[in-house]
Amino acid sequence: MALPKPTACLTVDEIEIGMSAEKSYSIDYQDTIKFSDISGDWNPAHHDEEYAAGSIFQERVAHGMVSAAQFSGLFGMALPGLGTLWIKNEVEFLRPAFFGQEYRAVVTVIGIDRESNTVTLSTECFNQQAERIVTGTSVVKPIPAKVKARLLEQDLLQDGAA
Repeated sequence: MALPKPTACLTVDEIEIGMSAEKSYSIDYQDTIKFSDISGDWNPAHHDEEYAAGSIFQERVAHGMVSAAQFSGLFGMALPGLGTLWIKNEVEFLRPAFFGQEYRAVVTVIGIDRESNTVTLSTECFNQQAERIVTGTSVVKPIPAKVKARLLEQDLLQDGAA
């Protein structure tokens, strides 16, 4: 199986305030089982229809971290892309994510510290009604310029990620 390739490989000097990336995603019950298996969170709000019917949301909800995990894909594949390390995250869950709906994750550059080679991004997820369900900020370290230069010299960057 061929793995997906990053579409970008930006250094801190190639990033500008206001740059953004987004992706659409959905969450189904199988995703919740996988996440519960990884995290150990088997809360009945995610798995038990009868229990969830009596909860504040009146139906099962997806783990909020499944939405927050979308940012990892955006950072590592699109902005900044290849070589990015996610070093800090602050997240607030505003609304639930339900199974079988479409969502959109968006990251936007709001700060750049060239000295420390870090970029701060706003992180948001929206539901089908364009309501924000997750909000926060993250700090990432893009690929160092000397590492990218070495990859370019060795012709190791894929088309689109250069």
